[in-house]
Amino acid sequence: MKWDEQWAEVLSLTFVALGFILALLLQSVFFSIITVFLGGFVAARTYYLRLHKEPIFPFILIIIGFLFGYLVGNIWSSRLLTLIFFILGFALSYYLHVKNLFVIFKSRDFIK
Repeated sequence: MKWDEQWAEVLSLTFVALGFILALLLQSVFFSIITVFLGGFVAARTYYLRLHKEPIFPFILIIIGFLFGYLVGNIWSSRLLTLIFFILGFALSYYLHVKNLFVIFKSRDFIK
C-alpha cells in the first residue's frame, strides 16, 4: 500500500470507524448533540485551513466519512437533528474564521 496515494481513503475509513464508535458510546442525547456540534466546528476549521493551500477533496472525504460513521452509529437520537447540529457547527465555525474572529495560530494577528 502506498501511503502517498491512499492516505485520504485510509483516514476516511478511520474517521468512519471513529464516528461510529463515538456515536455508539455516547448514549445521552445531549452529549451526542454537543459532540457532533463540536465535530462540525473542527471540520470547518480543517476545511478553512486547507481550502486554498492543498487539494480540498481528500479533506471533504474525511469530513463526510466522520459524519457518515456518526450518523450510522447514532441510535439514541434523531439523525436529522444530528445532521442539523453538525451543519450549524460547521457554518458557525466557518463564518467565524472568514470574519477573522478565530485566527490561525501561526498568523501575525494571533499574538497581540
